[in-house]
Amino acid sequence: MFERFNSWSYSSKSRLVEILYLFILSVIVPFSMGWQIFDKLSFILSLVLLSILETPSIMLFYRWLLPRTLFSNRVGWFLASLPAYIVIYELNIRAAYLLEINLPIIPAKYQSNLASVNPWGWSGRLIQNMGYTVLIMLTAVGVVFFRELFKRQHLLDQLQTEKLRLELDQLKSQIQPHFFFNTLNNLYSLSLQGSPKTSVSIANLSGIMRYVLYEARDEKVLLAKEIAFLHSYLELERIRHNDENLILFGVQGNPASILIEPLLFLPLIENCFKHSLQYKIPGNQVQVFMTVDDEEITFQTSNLIAPREEVPAREGGIGLYNVRKRLELLYPSRHQLLVSEEDSRFIVTLSVQLKPAT
Repeated sequence: MFERFNSWSYSSKSRLVEILYLFILSVIVPFSMGWQIFDKLSFILSLVLLSILETPSIMLFYRWLLPRTLFSNRVGWFLASLPAYIVIYELNIRAAYLLEINLPIIPAKYQSNLASVNPWGWSGRLIQNMGYTVLIMLTAVGVVFFRELFKRQHLLDQLQTEKLRLELDQLKSQIQPHFFFNTLNNLYSLSLQGSPKTSVSIANLSGIMRYVLYEARDEKVLLAKEIAFLHSYLELERIRHNDENLILFGVQGNPASILIEPLLFLPLIENCFKHSLQYKIPGNQVQVFMTVDDEEITFQTSNLIAPREEVPAREGGIGLYNVRKRLELLYPSRHQLLVSEEDSRFIVTLSVQLKPAT
């Protein structure tokens, strides 16, 4: 219940607080008071109606006066305007009394009691008790305080969302030049060999560039398109290494209607080639598997571990760090990234929950 309330917009929260405040002030409180004073339901309901008719001046106080004075750090203006507001509040009450006195649905006895107060005369005295008026003002301050609190939280959420979006764009921009650098190196190797597969690779690269430069700009893409992109990338690697069995790629499940953030899995695949396949380890095979259902995506890569003495010291890459950072921003508490070594194989398993936990 509380989590659902937190997901509401700023205006929805403010509206709910205002409705509850007016309902308590204009219905619950007068009904409780009338229940103790009167022995007739018609009298109690007449008191409730009288309180409802007094709400315009109350709303004027917390919707207009307070935001422009007290909550705008203009305390002097607030104090100076209080006498004028009390006059307006008193006029609203007198108008409510006069209206009920002339309404045919109001009991005659109750109308007589209202007329005894002489609401059409002024004579320098207030009809409403001053203590009750001050109580109304204090509760109205509380309403404005909550509205301001929701407003500030809304602005903070907007700033945080924008900050996260900038971070994600930065991470995505790191992936794209890194990917193109590796792919162009692959094409360069093929051209030096005079391979007839060079033209096929260029065609694959054209499709990949179109995806990365245009479709990957969207916040989410169809998982089927992301899988097709990964397939094209792996085909380029197969051509470069000239071994059909060197890469195993499989997808289980139906990805047709599932949306995912673009380029989320690419760094994991790139790591397989950068840290393993290029070292020509006997019997090595890069294995990439994805399992998809309506609730979760599980993505796993595995490759043989290169001998430590063959791996030169490297300056920090963006692979696993990039993936971890994006997951923290996109799927907080809805992902698991496990890195393990089994039987001389380096295994990375990523699980992403597609729907927030209820």
